[in-house]
Amino acid sequence: RPGRGGKAEGAPHCLQQLGSHLNVQHHSMWTVFPVGRTVEYVCRPGYTQHIEMSPAITCLENRTWSAALEFCKRKQCANPRDPENGRAIVLTDLLLGSKVNYTCDKGYKLVGGSQRMCEVSGTRVSWSGDAPVCQRIACGPPPNISHGTHSGHSRDTFSYADVVTYTCDPGHPLAGEPSIICTTADGEHGMWSGPPPRCGGRALGPTPPARPEIKNGRSTGLESMYELMDTVVFECDFGYALKGSQESQCQFGGKWDPPVPTCEKMITCTSPSIQDGEVAEGQSAAYHPGASVTFQCHPGYVLWGSRAAKCQPDGPGLSLTLCLHPSCLSPCPSPLLILFCLLSSVLQCPSPPNIDNGNHNSPDLEVFTAGMVVNYSCDPGYSLLGEASIHCTDSGNWSLPLPQCAGTPQDGSYG
Repeated sequence: RPGRGGKAEGAPHCLQQLGSHLNVQHHSMWTVFPVGRTVEYVCRPGYTQHIEMSPAITCLENRTWSAALEFCKRKQCANPRDPENGRAIVLTDLLLGSKVNYTCDKGYKLVGGSQRMCEVSGTRVSWSGDAPVCQRIACGPPPNISHGTHSGHSRDTFSYADVVTYTCDPGHPLAGEPSIICTTADGEHGMWSGPPPRCGGRALGPTPPARPEIKNGRSTGLESMYELMDTVVFECDFGYALKGSQESQCQFGGKWDPPVPTCEKMITCTSPSIQDGEVAEGQSAAYHPGASVTFQCHPGYVLWGSRAAKCQPDGPGLSLTLCLHPSCLSPCPSPLLILFCLLSSVLQCPSPPNIDNGNHNSPDLEVFTAGMVVNYSCDPGYSLLGEASIHCTDSGNWSLPLPQCAGTPQDGSYG
């Protein structure tokens, strides 16, 4: 209401000020107010008045308005409900201007807007638009197959995670996965997890291909005949290395892809040794072409020949490294002494190698000359793989490969 006195030319006055959420009640057309005038505010749509605050301000003698408090506060929308098989996610709060997002559970798609806003609706506030719904993702009918049927033939609709299983008529073998499942790639459209199987297309003609065989090796598995997409795994006998793919798959026309591999003899050298000496550098469990070792003699013996030896692709060859007694290297040795030194050093093999879970028949001998044969046998419960005997070669090394004892001991322990 106006203060005492009327407005006169040059009289003190206040200019109108409006808050962003306020309207001046009864004085909306006024722009200048005399000192002492009091005005009241009403809240704009979407806002409501704080009960504990007075909505009035007064034009003071210093030509300013008394403090304008936050008379109005935002109205609140109702708590949004979760859609069936989904969720409503309030981003901040429920007040005017806030937003809510909607999502659906796995296997369902959102139909409608994914976001709503709290906005003015007449004298109230409410969420914009209609609430979305979550609709189950559906797949089309599963494909039919010749000479077979599926478990969903009596149904009209197929939803996410539904499974159908195929069976074939008698006399028509099933090829492929028997079941497919309704799934989705984009979260909206349903699709079947894969192509259906086939009936009667698995056999490769009247006679399915037999187990592939490889020389010096074998293929694993118990099958004697193979069908389309069957896989075999190959392995080689001891002393042989696989050349090619370890696995191969049966293809149309009875072919194997990748091609059946071969087993090639492994090239290794025996562990080098010399009479009255030892390997000084390069000791290893296995020696492949290119590997080198160096020798040294025991005290009291002198190295004669090359100090180093190298494993060659075509075998070790004749050893030219000897550890001789100094008497063999005297300035004028007799022919018989030279022959004795050479025979005792070159034509002898070291003790036969030991093998796991087996023994040889010459444990008490100390001298093995070229041509001598040693036989191996396995402990009870083990089977011998490879040739049972080895012989001392002219180069002073034992022939390869060594046999192996494979299997499980009768008492259940391992050797």
